[in-house]
Amino acid sequence: MMTKWIAGMLMMAMCVAARGQSQPQGRFALTAAQIAHTLSGKGIQIEAGQVSLLANVVATEPQPLLDVLSVEPLSDRWSGQHSEARSLVKLACHLPGTCLPFYAIVSSSGGAAGTAKSALAATGNAALKPNATVTMRAGTHAMLVMDDDRAHIQVAVVTLESGAVGHRIRVASPDHKQFYIGEVVSANLLKRSF
Repeated sequence: MMTKWIAGMLMMAMCVAARGQSQPQGRFALTAAQIAHTLSGKGIQIEAGQVSLLANVVATEPQPLLDVLSVEPLSDRWSGQHSEARSLVKLACHLPGTCLPFYAIVSSSGGAAGTAKSALAATGNAALKPNATVTMRAGTHAMLVMDDDRAHIQVAVVTLESGAVGHRIRVASPDHKQFYIGEVVSANLLKRSF
């Protein structure tokens, strides 16, 4: 009986110690300061206090390079204050597999967050330009190139969405049994890593 009690207490102590770890090894939490730094690099002067993450976001690198995918203004009903402009910003790590895409809310008085979309569009990011030229139309037969350090694979695909150069779109094998997401490179070429 005493052995079971000691084993139970030892197991409970190990569980409590495991809960004390904030995240698995090799995972680094992204901070509001990193988001503010990324937005400042795009020409929007934002401080870390003006950024709030909607969820805990982790990456495989401590300081990953981030891309701004989209910026949408939030209505007043979301902010609750009429003197504060807020925008929903979608971000992702530049290198695939480093982190999942995530959202952050950027708030500021004086309407700086409301001008975020125009400021980011002026940076030249094709994914944020409202009138970006469609390079590849839905239904196009194209080639998807998947690269890794050890392999180079080419797969014939049919596009399921239209997209401009730099956009990530869904594609399928010609028999529609396999689905992929690839980045548009040209009118009939997509790329991705695995």
